[in-house]
Amino acid sequence: MLTLATVVLALAPQGTDAPESNVPTKPEPLRVALTAQQPTDDVSLRWSPKGAKVALTDTGKSLAGAFPLGPDAQPVRVELDRPANLTEPGVLRIDLDLDGEFSTDERLETVPSQRNGKHWWSFSATLDLPVPAAPEAEPTTRPYPIALWHVFDPLEPDAEPLLRWSRRGWHAGEIEIDGEPAHVLITEMEMDGVFDAQDSWHLARDAATTRSTGSRPLSRHQWLDGEAWRVTEIDPHGRFVAIERFDPGVTEAEERAAEDALAADRRAPRAEKPVAFRHDVDTALAEALTGGQRVLLDFETTWCGPCKQMDALVYTAQPVVDATAGIVCIKVDGDQRRDLVKQHKVTGYPTLVLLESDGEEVRRAVGYQSVAQTVELLTR
Repeated sequence: MLTLATVVLALAPQGTDAPESNVPTKPEPLRVALTAQQPTDDVSLRWSPKGAKVALTDTGKSLAGAFPLGPDAQPVRVELDRPANLTEPGVLRIDLDLDGEFSTDERLETVPSQRNGKHWWSFSATLDLPVPAAPEAEPTTRPYPIALWHVFDPLEPDAEPLLRWSRRGWHAGEIEIDGEPAHVLITEMEMDGVFDAQDSWHLARDAATTRSTGSRPLSRHQWLDGEAWRVTEIDPHGRFVAIERFDPGVTEAEERAAEDALAADRRAPRAEKPVAFRHDVDTALAEALTGGQRVLLDFETTWCGPCKQMDALVYTAQPVVDATAGIVCIKVDGDQRRDLVKQHKVTGYPTLVLLESDGEEVRRAVGYQSVAQTVELLTR
C-alpha cells in the first residue's frame, strides 16, 4: 500500500537505471526540514484555503459536531452555544488536544458582529495534532492554527446550522541552493491535517515571497532563478519535503504565457464606455419588463474577486458592449438583495442570469465568464 509520502513521489517521472558507469549520476533530491508557522500581526499568508463546513446537530443544550484531522483522521469535537439573544456572546467548546473531552481552557467566547443582516460569531484556536516519534525521540505534536465562524441569518431561521473553519498556518524551511539561501513553504488547500498532492507550495529566494502570490499544487513544479524544481517526497505531517531540479521542456516565460487564462480578455478591444449597468434594481426590472426588453442580472458582491475581474476586463470590452445593445443590464448585490438571490437560486458569484422580456429565464452562467463566453451568453 502506498504511503502518503510515496504518492507525491510517484507524481514525478522516474529515471531509468544507468547501464554504464560513465553515465553521470543523477543528483540526490534536496531534503528541506520544515517547521510549523503561525500568523502574527506582521507575518501572514496573502491567501487562504476555502473554508470547510462542519454540520451541527441540535442536542437541546448546544449545537454539536466534529470534523476529522490528521493522517489518522482523529475527530475534533466542537460544541456551540448560540444565545437566544443574537447580540450576546457565543461560546465554542473545541477539543484542542483531541482527547475527546472539553477542559476549561478549551472554551472560547466571542461577541457577534453583524454583516448584511446576518449574525457572525468568529473564533480563533490552535489545535495540537499528534506527530509520531522519530527514531530515538518521543512522540510530539504540531500546532494547527485555525479560524472558525458560525453565521445565523434571521431570514433563514430553519437553515441547517453549520460551523465553518479554515487553516491559518503553514510550514516553512530554508536550504542552500547554488550557494545562496532558498525558502520553501507548504500550506494546506484541502483541510484535512495531511500534507499531500492536494495542497500547495512555494519556492523563492526570500521567505516573504513564499507567503505572497505564486503558490502551486504540490503535484506541480516551481521556478527558482529560471530553473524548474519539483517535489519528490513529502512528509504527511509537514516535517520535510524533498525537491529536485528537472527540465519541464519549456522556459518559465513560455509556461506563464501559456497559462495566462486572461490573456485573450486583456487583448480584447476596449470600448469608449463600459456596459451601462443600472443599480436601481426594482425600477430597472419593472421598466424593462414593461418595455418588452431582455434583462441581464449580474449577481455580485463587494468581496467577489472574479466579479471585479469581469468589471475590469469583460464589461469594458467592445464585443460585450455591442452584445448588450437592447438589453437592460442590472447589477445586483447578493448580500443586499437576498430576496432576489433566493428567487433566482443563486449559489455563487458572479452569477449572470439572462431573462426574456416576460421575466422567464433564458440561460445563466456561474463564475468568471470571458469576453467570448459573455458574448455567447447574450447572443446565442
